Amino acid sequence: MLKNKPTGLAHVAVPTDDPAGTVAFYENLGFTRLVDHDIRGMLQCGSCVVEYYPRRGDQKPVGNIDHIALASDDLDAAFEEVSAMGVQFVTNGIESNQMFEPRSNRYFTFIGPNGEKIEFCQIK
Repeated sequence: MLKNKPTGLAHVAVPTDDPAGTVAFYENLGFTRLVDHDIRGMLQCGSCVVEYYPRRGDQKPVGNIDHIALASDDLDAAFEEVSAMGVQFVTNGIESNQMFEPRSNRYFTFIGPNGEKIEFCQIK
């Protein structure tokens, strides 16, 4: 069992061909814009966060959940433990992006037992 287990669900990611329509739909459900980068961002309602972004060609069907993101307090330690489990990584080790700029967003993604993508992330 992981010593550096997730602290909670960070977000659920949904690819879309209609970012504006996606935002409008979730805002009608009571979500507000947490991160807004026009065609990609995150919407929040209470502790529930939905990430939306443009679908990448035919790789990801619109509306399907792309990955489950789990929050981590110590991403480096969690990465070492998950690596020791022998999983197949989707990312090239720990990666980062500017989603929460100026804060850092570091993450790694791997394949779960049923083909689902699981992301561990840490925002500082």
